[in-house]
Amino acid sequence: MAVDSRTAGFSGLVDSRIQRAIQEMGWISPTPIQAQVIPPLTVGRDLVAQAEAGDRTTAAFGIPMLQRLDPRSKAVQGLVLAPTREQARDVAADLGRLGVHTRLRIAAIAGGEPIARQVARLREKPHIVVGTPGRVLEHLGRGTLTLRSVHMLVLDDTDRMLKLGLRSEVEQILVRTPSTRQTALFSATLPDEIRAMVGRYLRNPIWVMPARADDASVGSENGYHQGSRRARPTVS
Repeated sequence: MAVDSRTAGFSGLVDSRIQRAIQEMGWISPTPIQAQVIPPLTVGRDLVAQAEAGDRTTAAFGIPMLQRLDPRSKAVQGLVLAPTREQARDVAADLGRLGVHTRLRIAAIAGGEPIARQVARLREKPHIVVGTPGRVLEHLGRGTLTLRSVHMLVLDDTDRMLKLGLRSEVEQILVRTPSTRQTALFSATLPDEIRAMVGRYLRNPIWVMPARADDASVGSENGYHQGSRRARPTVS
């Protein structure tokens, strides 16, 4: 498909299926964090991104996920954990709009909704599940969800999940996914507790941080810079 001049800023970042959806949504160019995050996630790197809500972070991790998963599979290949049911529903809706031409099925599972309705949704063999940690664990316990085929896992708004006391639930889910999975963590802040989780569960991640005013590194002019931490955080 020819690149539409209205979305030329996404050229090289997205395939034709996603490009078509972006054109239909009227997006012109990627946000700074999208431009920094999409390439490494597309090639399978683990990643930590410090980002505020409103940066279109769902597209930053959603585009690589949608491009890498196999619509012919009948297994859950992508998992997104979000802190609240409202956020889980919003993320699932955004992924649905971005993936409208991919034939990938997306299911949201969160508290506050009858679990039987979600069981029926999971029986439709979604490729991507977006859920709150507590409800994901409940489905795992019931046997209505399995994560053995997850290729890519995203922790969205991680600092908020930890503030809500969900660290234990998040870690229980992490250890029930394949060790070979790709993991991306997004958070507005990166306190020591999150850095410890990164050291334990992510593999040599790329770090994408807001550029400082005195940062003269290449790429900082767009508001973000990429870097790799030399040492992994100490985990007690």
